[in-house]
Amino acid sequence: MCSTVAVLGLTLCALTACSARPTAAAGPIADATPAGSLSAIAINDALDALPSGELAGALATAADQFGGWKIELAGVAITADLLRNLSRPPGDEPLLRHVRETLGRPIDLGDFVLWLDDVLVAGRAGRRGEPFVVTSGRARSAGILVHPDDVFKAQPRRYGVRTKTLDVDAPKEPQQYPPASDGEPLGPRWSARYPNPTSHEALLDAVERARPETALAARIRSLLAQLEGQGAQVWLTSTVRRRERGYLMWGAYLLSTTEPAGQADAVARLDRLNVEWGLRIPIVWRHPDGPAFTREAARRMADAYSVAYASERGAKNSLHYTGVAVDFVAIDLPRKLTLKAPDASVRTFDLSDPNNTRDLSLEPELIGWIEKHWSLRKLASDYPHWTDSR
Repeated sequence: MCSTVAVLGLTLCALTACSARPTAAAGPIADATPAGSLSAIAINDALDALPSGELAGALATAADQFGGWKIELAGVAITADLLRNLSRPPGDEPLLRHVRETLGRPIDLGDFVLWLDDVLVAGRAGRRGEPFVVTSGRARSAGILVHPDDVFKAQPRRYGVRTKTLDVDAPKEPQQYPPASDGEPLGPRWSARYPNPTSHEALLDAVERARPETALAARIRSLLAQLEGQGAQVWLTSTVRRRERGYLMWGAYLLSTTEPAGQADAVARLDRLNVEWGLRIPIVWRHPDGPAFTREAARRMADAYSVAYASERGAKNSLHYTGVAVDFVAIDLPRKLTLKAPDASVRTFDLSDPNNTRDLSLEPELIGWIEKHWSLRKLASDYPHWTDSR
């Protein structure tokens, strides 16, 4: 189970000893949101506001239509000036490489244009000027950024096919919320309980305390320092994690993706496992205002954790609990990358091909070499997730 960077945790509350269902919240309901107030925009796989054909021309048209609008994609501010820059690669520079290097993200260019088209359509419908935010996890799921399935399963994420809406509200970080109180309904405030460390050093210190004999922290520290030293954007997002946090992450994901008809069964399952796993976290998984509020609160809770996918198996037995797993991201890699491994092996990788994602989690050759020489294993299907093989 992973959490991605808002580039990219799980929590469960203690139940009373006699019941798998907490009593009603003693305090205020956290961040209640009325049904139907989601800030998602409609999306599809057709161009309605931009011209078809040449992608550079579509980017230029988007720039002309954007005006003073400013939105955010995977941490990058998208403006008319930026779009105009993207539409004009210098000299013979390939458009795709120019876009990826300018944004520092593994953009799927065709799907990026489709997304811009839907933003402009939403603007025409009255939402122009809203500060739309599409996080990295949302962008990968939608296909705007290259998804691991594109690379490792040959199953590209097609924008506007799997889902017809895209959330564009801005999630907060867990530390921006006051922790939830015992007996409080689900919602993003739960992400502030059972917290992860937030700094790289604190995250690595937790690994050293959990498994001092493996030198895992030293290996990760060396790898990330070399990547960052050569210009990559690097985030270490999770190392040792409490079981409570893992359970809460999974619960939020489960209810955010469960239709109302299946919600009662999902809640009963969460309540039962809360007790069976000895967690007894005092969370109320049903929102008092009904199923629509429950699903929306779960979505916002999952967003606060930056969790793109979670499973019961991962929640029960995650390698994060014992300090074996680490989640990290390295993007915007240089065209040539030289690494020196702990076993003294050295290799320079040529990443200059215009089609290269320049994203560590999406580069099979680079991953394979790091696995061999850093004694790590990459879970291909889980974007930021690596495990120690020692």
